[in-house]
Amino acid sequence: MRMPALGLVAGAALAASAGCGTRALTANTSGGGGTGVISFDAGPGTGGAFQPTRDVDILFMIDNTAGVLVQHNLLNNFPTFTTALRSLTGGLPNLHIAVITSDLGAGDGSVAGCTADGGDAGIFHYTARGTCTSTNLDPGATFISDVDGVKNYTGNIDDVFTCIASVGNSGCGFEQPLASVARALGADGRPMPAENQGFLRPDALLFIVLLTDEDDCSVPPGSALFDTTSNVNLASQLGPATNFRCNEFGHLCNGAKPPRLAPTGDVNDLVSLDGCVSAEGAGMLTPLATLRAQLRSLKPFPDQQILVAAIAAPSAPYTVEWRNPYGNDTGPWPVIDHSCMGSDGTFAAPAVRLNEFATGFGANGQTSNICVDSFAPILSSFAAQLAAHIPGLQQ
Repeated sequence: MRMPALGLVAGAALAASAGCGTRALTANTSGGGGTGVISFDAGPGTGGAFQPTRDVDILFMIDNTAGVLVQHNLLNNFPTFTTALRSLTGGLPNLHIAVITSDLGAGDGSVAGCTADGGDAGIFHYTARGTCTSTNLDPGATFISDVDGVKNYTGNIDDVFTCIASVGNSGCGFEQPLASVARALGADGRPMPAENQGFLRPDALLFIVLLTDEDDCSVPPGSALFDTTSNVNLASQLGPATNFRCNEFGHLCNGAKPPRLAPTGDVNDLVSLDGCVSAEGAGMLTPLATLRAQLRSLKPFPDQQILVAAIAAPSAPYTVEWRNPYGNDTGPWPVIDHSCMGSDGTFAAPAVRLNEFATGFGANGQTSNICVDSFAPILSSFAAQLAAHIPGLQQ
């Protein structure tokens, strides 16, 4: 999470950033190796039986406004994930691994760090980043592939991932991680980016990992939420151009929006809220039900083939506080306080929508606290989750 980044809009400095359940197994595997057909209730309109494979497509969505400590935690502990996968029966699954960011741009480009042309547009990151000078991917490769021992890279898979996943922290402060996933996979009704073609395999398990220190602020096409022309201060319809808008128009706490105005007009006011959930149709963000349905449309057996994991902040505590405005205004501006803080100084805002999105996948969704010293146990749990969903990969 970046501290408020300032952009000049109409002479005023504005902050870009503050800071389906799973159906049950209905038939046993056939064959001693556990590679037989498993029959599931696939739901209306889907015939046949689910046939598990060793193919796993993994998409990492990494917030590119998050602090470097968060990204280092992932990159330093990624070998824990691959080591655990190698220890599974039969060794490493047939992997596709890709990386995207939360940056889809915002508004007309007047908000600092946010372009008007769609930002990273859900396109896979496949060039050398951070301190590495070469990804070691084969020419033309845009994601990692390691299938039946045939690799599209040289060297170590952990080094390749570290190189393409060092996404930096200069992205748009209006993060849209869920819309970015939908865009990357062509689930939003538009064609998948050309660079991402070939990643999704129809029969493969799809595992989506969301790493972010702020909540989702995905909006539908044409949304006015990021307007900075007539909406620049407390009295305007949308309030100041900070990402408190994502809370005010994306969450409901016990049925009400988080308050924009300080109760006494004082910068030291605090308001603690509970019962906070996604506003769904009552807000301006894309409903989670829509995003979940888009993702599920990618697979013939979504209840068996899609796993979602969010590494983010807990949804509570949820506290609104106020800070002095950037420029002249009638009162202090609202911000959401962090709901967790790590011993290394990592902090993150309540991820109400992200946590709700993940848990909406029932047993196929999991949430983890981003404010921990090491992601190693989390990444180990990811490998265990994969093992539990693909017969023949059990430890």
